[in-house]
Amino acid sequence: MNCGSCGAPVTRMGRSGRYYCEYCECEAVATPLNDSVDGLVLTGTQAETPCLTCDHTQLELGSLGKYPIQGCRRCQGVLLNRSTFARLIRERRESYEGPDRTGDFDPALDGPRDHHSRLTCPKCRTLMDSFFYAGPGRVAIDSCGRCESVWLDCGEISSITEAPGLR
Repeated sequence: MNCGSCGAPVTRMGRSGRYYCEYCECEAVATPLNDSVDGLVLTGTQAETPCLTCDHTQLELGSLGKYPIQGCRRCQGVLLNRSTFARLIRERRESYEGPDRTGDFDPALDGPRDHHSRLTCPKCRTLMDSFFYAGPGRVAIDSCGRCESVWLDCGEISSITEAPGLR
């Protein structure tokens, strides 16, 4: 996680969505993506992590609400820790006041990846497991059992948040 100005490591400043570089004293401000259905906010500061689904694209430091993530500006996929994922979903489902939604779902397109197309975890380089999320939302997520990273494709957080069921 490096500064977009000088390349030095950046430090997250609390839960404000701001990042600070101690080397060049530059501050990066998170900018919301206008077309993000999940509320993805990216800073423009590239992480060392490549996008798991886009060719030759680096993830950027960012946030979903108060939670730090790494996200892709191009496909809007999100990489986060499993415990952060659980807290984010719990908080979003509890605070969601809109109508329940069940979007279109095609298991062939939206289901788990088969063994030929499983993603490689960018942190520990092992194959991630792809499976149907056990909670609401009819989504398939990718998770690494070794380092507890979770990859979510664009719209999966909203699908889980807005799904019918106990809140």
